[in-house]
Order: sequence, then C-alpha cells, then structure tokens
Amino acid sequence: MLTYDLNSRGDKSLYEFLYESIRADIESGAIKPLQKLPSKRVLARHLGVSLITVEGAYSQLIAEGYVFSQQRRGYFAQDLGLGGVLEGDARAGASGQDAGLRCAPRRAQGNDSPGASAEPEGHPVRYDFTGARPVAGVFPYSLWAKTMRQVLSRESEASLIDASRAQGSIELRSAIADYLQGFRGMTVDPDQVVVGAGAQVLYQLLLQLLGRSGAIAVEDPGYPRLTSIYEANDVAVRHIPLDASGVRVDRLRESGAQVLHCMPSHQYPTGTVMSAARRREVLDWASERPGRYVIEDDYDCEFRLAGRPIPALQSIDSAGRVIYANTFTRSLGPAFRFGYMVLPAQLAREFRDRLGFYANTVSALDQLALARFMREGLYERHVNRLRGHYRKVQALLVDAFRSYEGFSVAALDSGLHFILEYRMPGQGCKAGDTARAVQEAIGEQGIAVLPLQGFRVDGDAQDAQDALRFVINLTSVGIEQAQEAAHDLAAAIMEGAKAGAGAS
Repeated sequence: MLTYDLNSRGDKSLYEFLYESIRADIESGAIKPLQKLPSKRVLARHLGVSLITVEGAYSQLIAEGYVFSQQRRGYFAQDLGLGGVLEGDARAGASGQDAGLRCAPRRAQGNDSPGASAEPEGHPVRYDFTGARPVAGVFPYSLWAKTMRQVLSRESEASLIDASRAQGSIELRSAIADYLQGFRGMTVDPDQVVVGAGAQVLYQLLLQLLGRSGAIAVEDPGYPRLTSIYEANDVAVRHIPLDASGVRVDRLRESGAQVLHCMPSHQYPTGTVMSAARRREVLDWASERPGRYVIEDDYDCEFRLAGRPIPALQSIDSAGRVIYANTFTRSLGPAFRFGYMVLPAQLAREFRDRLGFYANTVSALDQLALARFMREGLYERHVNRLRGHYRKVQALLVDAFRSYEGFSVAALDSGLHFILEYRMPGQGCKAGDTARAVQEAIGEQGIAVLPLQGFRVDGDAQDAQDALRFVINLTSVGIEQAQEAAHDLAAAIMEGAKAGAGAS
C-alpha cells in the first residue's frame, strides 16, 4: 500500500503532494513498472483523504503518462522505458489522430497562435471557432495604459537603451525567468532568455543560430504555418506522425532531421499530451548526436483548464538540448507582439557572440511595460480571469454540442481548443462529397472552423468520417454567443453531411 506523510506537504495541497509523491516513486523505481496501484477508494481510505483528492492525483499522472488505466482492472504504473503507452491505456489525444482525411496544409493567416485562419469564402463571419479574432472586452486595457504611463514617467534612459539590445530588456527577461520558475518549474537564468516580436521572428533567429543545412522535423498533423516558415527560410522539413504518446521517435530517427519542433504539453491540433516515456525517448534522441535540438513550443501553457499544468520538457532536460519557445499571444492577444525563447546555456552564449549585433524587434516601452505588468501581479490576475472565462465558454459549447445525437468531444482538459466529431449514420458516402458539402453548409452560415483533415500533409484520404472532425478554438467565442454558435455549427454539419451522403 502506498503510504506518504501528508503532514510533510508544507504549503502544497493534498492533491498536489500525493501526485508528486507517486510520480517520484515511479521515476525512482520504488513503484515498479506495470505495478498495480491501489484503487482510488482504497487509497483514499488508507491515507484519510477524500476520493476527489486521489482522483485528481491519478488523473494528472495519467495525463502526463506516468500511470495508465485499464477498464475493470484498475490503475498501473507506466514503464518509462517503453517506447509508447501500453495497450488499453487512457488515451490523452483526440480520436482519429492516426487516421484522417489528409491533404496539404492550409496556410493560416493572422497571429502567431495555432488556429488563425481566413474567413469563409464569400460569407461574412458570424461565429469564429478558429481563434483568429480575439473576443472584445477580456483584456484590461485601462490597467495596461496605467502601466505604460508609469513606464514613461519613471523608467530611466539606461533601461530604454538596454531594452533595445538583441536579447531584450533585462527587466523583462528577469520577469519571464521568475514567472517560468513559479508556473512551469523551470530553472532559467535571464541571460538564457531572448525576447522578440512574436514566434516568427524568433524562429528566424534560431535558424541563423542553428544553421539551415539540417532538416527540421514537425508534427503531422500539426500547425501548417511552421512548415511555411521553415520552407520560406530554405530549410528542409520532415513531417513526423503521432501516436497516442506523442511524436513517433522511430519515424523521427528515420527522417534524418537535426531539429524537432514539437508541442509536448498540448499538441495542436490533436490535443495529445506527450507521455513521460516518450519525453525521455525524445531527449535521448536529441542527445545521441552533436547539434541535435528540440524546440518545445509551449504556446498555451497557461490555459490547461483542468488539473495542474503539464511539466515543461525543458524542466527535465539535463543535456541542454531543449529550446523553450512561447509567446504572450494567447494571454494578451495578437495586438501585442511579444514572444520569447529560453536557450540552453551554450546556445545563449553563441547567440550573444554571433547575433548580438541585432537590435531587438520589440518596442523598449512595451518591454518595460510588460515587465512591470508581470512584476506587479497584474499579468497573473489577468490570466486567472481569462482561464475562468474560457472554462465557461468551453462548458457552454460542450453542453450544446452534446445535446445533438452523433456529436462527441475530445481533448477537453488540455488547453484552448478541443476536437468536435460528428458520427454520421450510415456508411458508403464518398469522402470528397461529404467534405465539400459540409464545408459549403458551414460557410453559408458564416461560420469559420478548421476541419482536422486540413492539418495533415502525409498520406491519402481514407474515409468520409475523417471529414467530420473539427478543431474548436475557444478564444474567438464570447460567452453570450457560445450556445447559439454551437447550435448553428452543429446544424450546418448535419445538413452538409446529409447532402454529401445523398450525392454519393
């Protein structure tokens, strides 16, 4: 029986202490690979805690790949040396991520965040599920204006000059390092942080630092703009398929890539959380040869809507192979062009030596304002309010979709999007007819939404059902319009699917 001294938890909650204790025992081998864990009720009685506490700890361990469950058998410790999640586990990703109607990626327009898209051709947008248009009224512009006035009146000329240097303001870099320590458990020296005007600028700096001779691997399905950015910079791109544990390392090795760009904590668009075992495999791959790196894209880490944030891959990287990248686009909105990356120490030194001549691409005033915004706790309070807002939006959308027969949702816990699937009754319709009819019906209703099929680049169309999975982003949907938007989208999908079936 698992026994832990709950009185030694300090300021941690019972759920957090229990989760960390079991995780540590699995990592150390005190809990053996494939060892059966106590049932939730038995462990709750043994430790004298609530069932909800144990459920929360087990759910987080499953999400991170330390534990798997089997129906009618219980919970088991994952073998962290295995290449993937064991058969019968509780899968973290969206349904259909190994199969799907595949086509060339759609070139998204708009901000750095995954999900930006053009509006339906020939129709004004009434409802946007792509994340391209931020909802009005959620950003505290009055507080930002006050912060900016304080910067203008109090900051020295020396601070403004410092902010123009290649890596950015030391005040902002220090604020980011402290934030990552507290929120992501990452030990970061401010000298490792590079600030830039969005992810696209930072990726181009990275290519100058790493070189363009080696191929870069990206996830498939994945964010189409990554392929566009790398190819526009004359870099060969390899598309690596996913399974339930994350990016497939066997295919990564076969690709010959030198760099992997991946989203371990919340893959876009499938919602997959990379398992603990797969994370170790990825780090092992990166350490096998000199010059190999992993770019960890942590684009919406603040917005895991259930449970604790998934630990960053960088936080367990002991070999200095992970380049952590993030932006403030999801939290502040696309109008604020802030991005940053955390380089391994040796790469940070190379950056200063080779690229230190650049001027920073973010306004010095904006950098200092954001640093003050973070230091005074305004950013954290804003994110907490946003998280509550998105939980309400998600709940309204999910309830509306589930009220219709044939609709299901997946990947709800991981972040600011989820997968909507419609199971059309009957078989035999053609994939092309169904996809076209559904998209036409959705467009006629003035709804912008991205089908999962548009994120794949490797493979051929398989069946019509794969045209009926959609990536639902929360960031462009207001609370007051959520239910009506969901009802209209569901009706359009059903109408289009029926029309497509009739055309077969």
